[in-house]
Amino acid sequence: MLKAFIDDSGSGGDSEWYVLTGYLGTVDGWISFDEQWKQILSEHPQLEYFKSSEAESLRSDAQWANVTKEQRDGKIDRLIEVIGRCSRRAICARMRQRVYDELVKGQIPPAWDSPYYLLFPSVIGASINIERLDGGSDSVDFVFDSDKKHNKRLKRMLPSLLPMRSYYGSVVNVIYQDEKKCLPLQAADLLAWQIRRAFSVPHEPRRRHFDAARNSPPEEPHEFVMTRSMVKSMIEELRERAAEMAPSLGRSRDLRTW
Repeated sequence: MLKAFIDDSGSGGDSEWYVLTGYLGTVDGWISFDEQWKQILSEHPQLEYFKSSEAESLRSDAQWANVTKEQRDGKIDRLIEVIGRCSRRAICARMRQRVYDELVKGQIPPAWDSPYYLLFPSVIGASINIERLDGGSDSVDFVFDSDKKHNKRLKRMLPSLLPMRSYYGSVVNVIYQDEKKCLPLQAADLLAWQIRRAFSVPHEPRRRHFDAARNSPPEEPHEFVMTRSMVKSMIEELRERAAEMAPSLGRSRDLRTW
């Protein structure tokens, strides 16, 4: 069986790209992850946990006070080595915030109005389908970073998502955990930040940690980009389904009010 740990980046809406990404690996491969990750965190400069945005800011965060850029980068190098030893491949789903704002924002019920809900089924489907293309058919457990804003709504969404044909019945479970307690989610945070930063700040020199985080696992990384045409098609389909179902449910034909 496989296990995937997924985190998002760009949720503030002020980034050019919204990213939902992480690492997929075998259960056996993840067994030694926590011990190795903790070992690197305990080395100088010692950290309680890793979060990319705090590592980037350095002195504005207490954990990184008096830590040099060279020390920080060395720490990230070591953490990425652990990822490479314990995971199987990087998985990423992303979309431009501008595409979402122009085509989706305000067109669906406010409770679901976030790129997260479009990329959530995409990253699951991408994880399962790339494994099948490579000849694997293992089932997958998914662990997402806990977020009170999303968790409750996603629990309502899951019963309709899990039977999707594109999942081939391979999704075993979807759970949510705190990234400070679930250490592989800290690895997913590292990857999510590097990918969002690389695509959202293109004028910045390419960081070595971007390539290292994506390519450290033994299998090639897999990326799914939700394009403008995909989003248009999805919204049109949702509108048609809402119009068809409205009479029988006694609801408005307007998708925005559902």
